[in-house]
This record gives sequence, structure tokens and C-alpha cells, in this order.
Amino acid sequence: MKEQELTNRSKLTIPELIVLVISAAVTITIVSTCSPLYPLNPWNDANCFFTLGRGITHGLVPYRDLYEQKGPLLYFIYALAALISDKSFTGAWLIECIAASLFAVFSWKTVKLFVDPPKFTIALMPLLLGITYTLKMFNYGGNAEELCFPLLTVAFYFGLRSIINGDGIPSKREAIFCGLITAALFWIKYTFIGFMGGFCFYIIVVTVKRKDFAKLWSMIWRFILGFVILTVPILLYFALTGSLKYLWEAYFYNVVAYHTPVSDISGPAYMPVIKYIYNPLRGIFLTARKYPVFGIMMMLSLIALFFTDKKIHKKVSFFFVITYVFTIGIVFMRPLVVYYYAYITAYCFCLALIPMVKGLEKLSKAFKESPVFMKSLVCLLLTACYVVALLQNKNMYLIFKNKDYLAQYRFAEVINQTPDAKILTYDIMDSGFYTAAGLLPQNRYYCYMTMEKDFPDILEEQNRLIKEGFFDYIVTTDRFESSWENYELIREEYDLHVDYFGNKSPTGYCLYKLKK
Repeated sequence: MKEQELTNRSKLTIPELIVLVISAAVTITIVSTCSPLYPLNPWNDANCFFTLGRGITHGLVPYRDLYEQKGPLLYFIYALAALISDKSFTGAWLIECIAASLFAVFSWKTVKLFVDPPKFTIALMPLLLGITYTLKMFNYGGNAEELCFPLLTVAFYFGLRSIINGDGIPSKREAIFCGLITAALFWIKYTFIGFMGGFCFYIIVVTVKRKDFAKLWSMIWRFILGFVILTVPILLYFALTGSLKYLWEAYFYNVVAYHTPVSDISGPAYMPVIKYIYNPLRGIFLTARKYPVFGIMMMLSLIALFFTDKKIHKKVSFFFVITYVFTIGIVFMRPLVVYYYAYITAYCFCLALIPMVKGLEKLSKAFKESPVFMKSLVCLLLTACYVVALLQNKNMYLIFKNKDYLAQYRFAEVINQTPDAKILTYDIMDSGFYTAAGLLPQNRYYCYMTMEKDFPDILEEQNRLIKEGFFDYIVTTDRFESSWENYELIREEYDLHVDYFGNKSPTGYCLYKLKK
């Protein structure tokens, strides 16, 4: 009976689901520049993904026809977004809302595994969403980390529920779902699979310790089944388009070659074995220092472990630590610290609510004479904090702006004067100039890729086409000094840009036109 009660305790009521989904949608709508409240998502990465997605809907094949470095599933997701809206990020916004709802639902379900929260404490969930999605590493919205950490929240819930229910091993159906989640992570950005590697390690340890090899095999083949269900269609797509070699080259071979350190710098970051411990610890420490709110949420998540029942404390702690270590061990394996990589660990932020729920529960009991007033006051204060968090997000400078506020649309007015114009973004990544103009790239290497030094073919191909006068227009940065004899500068624009740390600075763009 006790086990059944624990199992059912995490079930959500209809009112809870409504609050969670609406909170997620409101949060994303306010903070993400993919939302209809913004003229355009001006971020490089999101536009690269969207351009690939738009290309897929027009028959172009990722890697073969349009070169990029992320996983194919991410481009298929953006292709779905493009089917909803080809000239705006509305589709991406809807997908973000779904991902945020998934994060909200399974975060609250996870909290309910550990505590039986009073109804009014669900007011903490909008605040959690506000904090999570206004972290500056969220950037402009639509990044791979943002779409993936909700999937890890689901897997995190599966693992914790299996421990709290007493068995310690996920159900057969959950094993298949874990395989599906792993495949999704792998085909979006394979450095995200660290958590699932830790999860698998945990299951192996538990089953081997019990000598329950039948259970282990049952988990293994179901996990593989889940992985195969998603992987086979992806491989078939590339096989049928004759593009398997391009998938291998761009997503695996080139990425590994590009990220392989060639520096002669000495120190712990480059020492054998030690680097695999030093780099992840250094990465998460520097991230917490750079983003104090992120550090606070991680600390609260760790503190929550001490609120677990003594009977399950060791198991929960082991599961948390092993999955977290595997997660940061892969995303921060290199000496170079890319701070936003840590955003994938937001899956565990739900644990930070446990001490908060317990604190609010005690506070409400302390005011027995006016419990309704106290609960109402708490909800009001939490809502106010949520609103403040949303208004502090770094993208607010763009909200409600007209399209012509951005250089992308001001350039588009000129570009669209030429029917079926061919354009290139040179020395800069795709910042939305293709989308704003409603055009697709006509060449494989359609923008700057950050890897030109390692793969000179990219620049050689672009320069050859420029010399031949292949493009009608070229968009580049104002920092680039052109030596093109066959192109003339016709327009120069400056936009405000806010980086991952909230620093504002003007960004200049130049538009060149082919001389007739």
C-alpha cells in the first residue's frame, strides 16, 4: 500500500497541469525572441538551425547541400517549425513552449515524489520557470540546450521515481523511453548524452550488485529498442538521399577534428587522466561564478539532497552525483570553457524547490490564525518575483519592436528588389538575413562556421564564388575590409547586440551588391 501511495503521489491534477502549461507558455512568450512579440530571433545559432530547417522543407539535404555542425534531428525540428511558418520563428516558439511545458510538468512531478506540497506552493513553479529561462545563457532562445534539458528532466524523474518506489530500476516502458531520449540527445548534439551514460552506469551498478542479470538484460534490449526506433528513420533519410557520407563527415569526423586540442600549453587542463576531472570541475565552477543565479540554483539542488528520507538518501545522492558527473564530464571535457554548455544541467533545478516547499509549508503552519491571508500573500510575492524575473531578461530591448528595427529587414527591403536574389553572409554567421529576405542559400557554405582555420575549403569555396560574381548580394560585418573589385558597398547598418553576459554593444553590418 505504501509503495502504491508513493507511486501515485507524483500524479498531477488538472488545475496543476493548467498552471504549469500556462506558466511555461507565458514565460517563453516573454523571454524568447522566437515569440511573436519580437520582430525576429537575431541570434546566429538559431538562424543557422532555422535556415537548415527551411532548406529541408524545400528539398535540400543537411550537410550535403547546406553545411552545419549540429545533429540532424535539430534541423528536422526546425523543419517542423518552418512548416508552421517559413518566414518567422513562430513554429520554433511553439516548439519551445512544448519543451518548457515538459520541463515544468516533470519538475513538479519530481518535487511531488519527495514532498506532498500544499496546493498554494505550486506558485513556486512560475518562479522556477522565470529563473531558468531568464538565465543569460538562454541567450535569444531556440538553442539546443534549451530544447534538450527538458528531456533530461523526464529521465531524471524516471530515475528518482524508481528509487523512491523502492525498486531502484525504471519500468520496462521507461527503459524504452530512455532509449528514445538518448537517441534524441545523440542526434541533436552528442555531447548531451553524458546524463544518460550516467543513468546506464547507475542501472548496471544496481543490477550487478543484486546479481539480477535478467533485469539488466531486460533493460538493455528495451533501451536499445528505443534508441533504434528514432535512429533508423534518420539514417534512412540520409541513405535514401545518398548523403550518409556527408552526415559522417560533418557531424562526426569534422566536429571531432575541429574540437581536438592542438595546443602545446601545459597544465592540468592538458594532463592525461587528470584533465577529465579538472576540466569539468573548472568548467562548472567558472560558470557558477559567471552566472551567480545558476550557481545558487545548483547549490539549492544539492541542499535538497539533505531533505530526502534517510532510507533513500544514499541511493538518491548516488544517482544525482553519478548522472551529474557524467553530464558535465562530457560537455566540459575540453580546456576551453563555453559557459552556455552548462545550461543542459538545468534539468536538476527542480530539486531546488524541495527546500522551498518545506519552508513555505512551515511558514503557513506558523500562521494558524490567518492561513488564507498568509498563503495569498506568499502567492502574491512569488508572482511578483516571477514578473520581475521576466522583466529582467536580457531580450526585453527587442520586445514589441517593429521589423524595421533590425538590419536584417532593412537589408531585406533592398535585397528583395532583385528577383530570386542570391545572397551570402560572409565572415559572419547566419543572423537571419536569409529568413528576413525570404530566401534560401544557393551554396553549401552559406555563412561563417567558426572552423575556417581548420577547414580552409570553406573560405576557398566562398571566395571562388565571390570572384565569379555568383552572388547578387553579400552581407558581412563592418569589421571586414573588402577587397572585392566586382562588388560595391551600398548600405551600412548598426544594431544593438546583447551577449551571453548581458553586455550591450553595437554590431555593424555591411551590404555589398554585385556591380553590373
